[in-house]
Amino acid sequence: MNTAETRTENFLNLKDGDTFEVAGIEFIKFPDKDGMTPVVAKNILFNSRFGDNNDLRASEVMKRLKEEILPKICMIVGEENVCTFPTDLTTWDGLKPYGVMEEKISLPTMDFYRENVDIFDKHPASNWWWLATPETAQPHAAPNWILCVSPSGHINGVGYIYIDVGVRPILYFKSSIFGSSEA
Repeated sequence: MNTAETRTENFLNLKDGDTFEVAGIEFIKFPDKDGMTPVVAKNILFNSRFGDNNDLRASEVMKRLKEEILPKICMIVGEENVCTFPTDLTTWDGLKPYGVMEEKISLPTMDFYRENVDIFDKHPASNWWWLATPETAQPHAAPNWILCVSPSGHINGVGYIYIDVGVRPILYFKSSIFGSSEA
């Protein structure tokens, strides 16, 4: 048995909506997709302003996630068990200036939140938290807003440069570490 298998033994037989811990971070398990299992931090890991615009790819949030959070998780789970996945950065009103980002860590999109609101409602955050979805972009308006979720589950646009908002990252692990037959 390799080290990553030993470290992930306690992930077996978790159900959607169950929580588990990796690197001192409590995660929520979501339904498998294409041999991968999305997981989202149950709690806000840190508060941060979003960045200098509403493009997640170049944000302060992504920089911190990739430099501070992802290495800790990969060390425990094994980098081979953390999947690269797409994050569609289409704006709330349907514009596509930022395309699709491919990374091993990101923020949940508005669509992911809506598809899984029943699970999120069982694990509310203590404060507002960022989504990956921008509110709009040029030519509709200046790209001054990014979507956030309130502790009660309300989605609203917030000025990315003005305030610090919570960060609950999403990652996708290989489903096989959860004992799923999809992997």
